[in-house]
Amino acid sequence: MNLKRFIKENIKSILFNFSILLFINIYFLVLNLLKGRMEEIYYLDVILIFIYIGAFIIKYARWKERFSGLYESMEEDNDISLNDINRESLEEEIMAYIINKKDNNYSQLIDQKETQIKDMEEYISKWVHEIKLPISAISMILERIDDAELSIEIKNETEKINFLVNSVMYGSRATAAAEDIFISEVKLQDIIKQAIKNNAFMLIRNNIEIKLENLDHYIFTDKKWILYVLDQLINNAIKYSRENAKIQFYGEESDKYICLNIRDNGIGIAAEDLERVFNKGFTGNNGRDTRYKSTGMGLYFSKKILDKLGNSFEVYSVKNEYTLFKIKFNKISDFTTITKM
Repeated sequence: MNLKRFIKENIKSILFNFSILLFINIYFLVLNLLKGRMEEIYYLDVILIFIYIGAFIIKYARWKERFSGLYESMEEDNDISLNDINRESLEEEIMAYIINKKDNNYSQLIDQKETQIKDMEEYISKWVHEIKLPISAISMILERIDDAELSIEIKNETEKINFLVNSVMYGSRATAAAEDIFISEVKLQDIIKQAIKNNAFMLIRNNIEIKLENLDHYIFTDKKWILYVLDQLINNAIKYSRENAKIQFYGEESDKYICLNIRDNGIGIAAEDLERVFNKGFTGNNGRDTRYKSTGMGLYFSKKILDKLGNSFEVYSVKNEYTLFKIKFNKISDFTTITKM
């Protein structure tokens, strides 16, 4: 937004005006109309040049005032809206038209994508409910199988399928609108017991010891979503467990929040992986081990959901010793800022 740039943009106009002045001077010289009084034409030239320079400076000042704000926004990589444009000139009208056109196209694209996401979410939701019917049927058929060991093996795989199906359903909803969240006051102990019940078969099957301490607290959360997160954490604790496996659930209270701790004594997480365990698709060293199957999406969606609920989510671990997840629930919650996940 300097004078050099303005002169460059107006160079044709400048040359045209000086060409006219030069033409007038040549005209008077050729026709000899001011014989003996050429100093008058020179004097007039100086006056005209000064007037033109003054007008040019005023025009430059107005140009700079009009576009400096837009230029600064562009330099700082800020968005430029229609409110930033005065529309006093043709250039501004053109800019306003382009921005308005782009905004309309962008809004249409967003609406289209949201419709596609909702359609896919609806399809997945229907698919999940349909697939749960044969899963339930398999569980009923298992009761008629005399071979106990075979029945347990099939039940084990059925529970894995059921967990994965639920993960697909909730994972697809993790980017849904805030209307899918319902905050209420629930007892922390009841939530934990429900999560343990949901995973009872796998916990018993893998001989996982459960320990509950100091859970007599009330928290504000969405029961459905927090159960999904707890299912993910319990499933991970089972998947990465060792002999004499144990999962501890215990609460801590401070002035500002109630903290739920979920600690297991499994294989742990490598120190270099800790900062990335919540990244999308990240599986880390454990995921590269063929004994442990991981998509790297469970903790990613869990973090996304807890951020949405306004809860802090932290992880601490020492390789081959323990993994500790901390979920902090605010005592005084303000859920009016809930937006899309």
